[in-house]
Amino acid sequence: MVSLNHNFERNLSSAQDYITDAAHKGANLILLPEFALAGYLYTDAFWDMAEPLKGRTYNWQKGLSEKFGVYIGICILERSENDFYDTFLLTGPGKNDVWTHRKIEAPSYESYLFKGAGLNNSVFDTPIGRIGVAICFDSAKNHTVSNLKKGNADIVLLAYSYPGLPRYFSRKDRDAWLEIYQKAPEIYAACLHVPIVVSNKTGGFDSPVPFGIAYQADFAGCSAIFNQRGDVLKYMPMHQAGVLVSEVTIGKENNFLQQNKLYDNGWLLPYSLKTKVIMELNRKIGAIRYKYSNKRKIACGI
Repeated sequence: MVSLNHNFERNLSSAQDYITDAAHKGANLILLPEFALAGYLYTDAFWDMAEPLKGRTYNWQKGLSEKFGVYIGICILERSENDFYDTFLLTGPGKNDVWTHRKIEAPSYESYLFKGAGLNNSVFDTPIGRIGVAICFDSAKNHTVSNLKKGNADIVLLAYSYPGLPRYFSRKDRDAWLEIYQKAPEIYAACLHVPIVVSNKTGGFDSPVPFGIAYQADFAGCSAIFNQRGDVLKYMPMHQAGVLVSEVTIGKENNFLQQNKLYDNGWLLPYSLKTKVIMELNRKIGAIRYKYSNKRKIACGI
């Protein structure tokens, strides 16, 4: 979907239309992009979109889960005590059907704005199966796929707010960035042998960045549904918005039940050394700025 900055109500209306459409087409499990309602910025103004775990998004989402009898996954910018987190929220139709997972790392410019939670439960034991989740750039790391393996996920949801590289990067770098993103669900299917669902934003992305020029690009889109073997069941091109619905078999194929390979704490996806260095340097600088930011403390109400 297209997600607008500083326009929660417009985003909510669009998301509700898509959820209603998906439910009417028979969907039982519905995934929205990361920060679908909050928008996406690399500035302190993003804090204005923060909310408590069971705030306005939860109340709206839980109501739709109960109305349509479906499970809905979305990411919010969670405000919790003295910090902000990128939190995946899954709701179901049952009274107590709510599960959460916080983004493990806040990469690059995101580290200026919220805190990585470290390894935390990423597989939810629900009435329809063990639902695993990875949030955007967490999918690049080995510890994420290991966490999903340990949790014995039956299906994995990849929620993205993933733009292409800024236009001041070379065409070669931009193409490589998108190619790796597009290969990620196939890599996850090969590692886990379960269905993979991808939901990302589409449309333009334009944000100032800390100590730099504006980041202008297009969201990578390419939402899709894959089976256990990494075959594409449904796919939406980069610049389209809408709903994909497909029937999948939950769980691993019998041929793969005994494979228990775990991964180290390095990179799973084959990004270039330059990309890794830039991302890691930005993350470290951002984490220091976030920790000591008086504006962050004010935004948290300290």
